[in-house]
Amino acid sequence: MHDIKWIRENPEAFDRALARRGLKGEAQRLSELDEHRRTAIQKAEAALARRNTASREIGAAKSAASGATPDANPAE
Repeated sequence: MHDIKWIRENPEAFDRALARRGLKGEAQRLSELDEHRRTAIQKAEAALARRNTASREIGAAKSAASGATPDANPAE
């Protein structure tokens, strides 16, 4: 397994090491895939944050509408 951070920082060395093994350079393609992956993770985290904010707002609105306090235990 290769360290993607090292590949991003040393693409020429990675490609030279692959060439010594008779393989074509892949550092550029791997960097592009990593960038795509990082972008997707950021979008997913932003969507999760929006969902969490909406959930908190819905919970606060329900509490305000029913007059209940957030500490109230409905099982009691």
